[in-house]
Amino acid sequence: RQVISYRRIALTDLTVSIQRNARAKTLKAAWKEGETLAKWEGSQWAKKLAAKKTRAGLSDFDRFKVMVAKKQKSRIIAQKIKELKA
Repeated sequence: RQVISYRRIALTDLTVSIQRNARAKTLKAAWKEGETLAKWEGSQWAKKLAAKKTRAGLSDFDRFKVMVAKKQKSRIIAQKIKELKA
């Protein structure tokens, strides 16, 4: 455990019910019991961070494939909008 400044802390709605000055073993047990990690992984914040990490690990060719897929998607959407307006 260590001191962390308030500027670096971002609070979430996830809580673990433990006593003050709990040991690491008690904290880990409460963490597993409350399924806190599963709740975190299901949150939008965690999903956004995972997507960011995935995007950062893409190769040049993967980024190219993403670009082509976005172009195809926007072309399809534009065609559908054009059909609806006509």
